[in-house]
Amino acid sequence: MAEKAPFSSSTTTTSLASSTATPSINLIGIFREAIKTPARNGRLMLQTMLLLVSPCTLLVLLHHLFAAPLMEKIEDNYNNSMVHWEDLRALLLIEAPFLLGFSVVSVFGITITIYAAAMSYTRRSVSLKDLLSSIQWKKPIITSLYVSFIPIVYAILVIGLIKSINLITKEDAGEAWRELIAVMAALLYIYLTSVSTLGLVVSVMDDECYGAKALEKAVKLSRGRKIQGFFLMLILELLSIPIYILFYVASSSDDDDGEDEVGAVTVFGFGFIATILFCLVNMFSYVVFSVFYSECKKTSGEGIEMGMGHGYSLAPTKLQEKAEA
Repeated sequence: MAEKAPFSSSTTTTSLASSTATPSINLIGIFREAIKTPARNGRLMLQTMLLLVSPCTLLVLLHHLFAAPLMEKIEDNYNNSMVHWEDLRALLLIEAPFLLGFSVVSVFGITITIYAAAMSYTRRSVSLKDLLSSIQWKKPIITSLYVSFIPIVYAILVIGLIKSINLITKEDAGEAWRELIAVMAALLYIYLTSVSTLGLVVSVMDDECYGAKALEKAVKLSRGRKIQGFFLMLILELLSIPIYILFYVASSSDDDDGEDEVGAVTVFGFGFIATILFCLVNMFSYVVFSVFYSECKKTSGEGIEMGMGHGYSLAPTKLQEKAEA
């Protein structure tokens, strides 16, 4: 039996480019495809989920053990009008490695989720080992740094605008303007988040496209589908609200000193469940935007590049070998 050619990034581009005539799917269709995508390669998506959830829950557990008691002590001292700079310095020293750890886990989880979703969506059978060995980590890391500055700069601009409104308007009129700006700023932020998320997908999927270039391409790809991207992100944000409520319940219950209704185990349980749900919703968000990315590529007439580097071929998995036998 003649040996079949190994799967490469060029074959993916060709196969997806040939499907550009396929009508684009609507908002509900994208969510439907995102829900069906993990089932197309259940083993890979399950392994991806475990790789994302396990380190995240471990970091949350360690943070609860080491940082939470010190945070509670600082909060108690603050309520009693006492601030110990030694405690603040110690908290910063503890939080720094956790912040770095969460950042690394976040970039790692985003990258493997996008790759796994792309492989599953295009019905490619690939092992987790081959998937991890094919990833170009530099691109999503640099793009993540760019993306992380967007909310910081945006918050500074919005606060500056609100302060300016306060200076040039009367109190009653200023209140109305502040509410209007808050609503407009929230809506615009959801749009910026959708572009940032699509930019991260672009940085993972496209060759030599990362950082500001990936964000520019995300804007270009979403041209004509900006409203669809906005509503995708809006729905995903609404899905996250119950998780934030769980986090709030866990933290507020932990602050109740004299009440025994919610024990330490129950409080940690709330936080543990909220962490897992947060990871799953975050993972689903990037599956959704991986599907959205492929639809944008079809609309623009481009094929999908797997971003594996030039000349790279994935080794056949056992499933492929059986299919070729």
